Amino acid sequence: MFVTAISYGQDVDARIDAFNEAIGKEYNVSNKGKILLVNGFREGKQVKTEKVNVFDLDMATLKFSETDNTVSVNCHSDLDGCVDQVLVLDKKKTYRKRLVFGLSDGISGLEIVEKLRLMLNEMVKTY
Repeated sequence: MFVTAISYGQDVDARIDAFNEAIGKEYNVSNKGKILLVNGFREGKQVKTEKVNVFDLDMATLKFSETDNTVSVNCHSDLDGCVDQVLVLDKKKTYRKRLVFGLSDGISGLEIVEKLRLMLNEMVKTY
């Protein structure tokens, strides 16, 4: 049983690594169990940190917007705001109703949607 848990953790780590590789240098994603941690960067400096329990995200809303060039996933509709966001420079904390990744030129939105879906599903299955 213990070996299985290690295997699952490695699967989550592999999915996170694949997502980080695809998303580029604007974001770095990690996890602490079922909590997804997203650090956002601009010009090499960290500008925000977001935390969200993966069970609070509504996977049915995961989408790519060509208009905004973003990939997003909403919180379940019964939650007021499940994404805890801290803007690093001014220490401002807010609760957002969705997790959003802004994409740089050359990054495929559909690829990011698929890698995010695989990562979140693996986390839900594991934790």
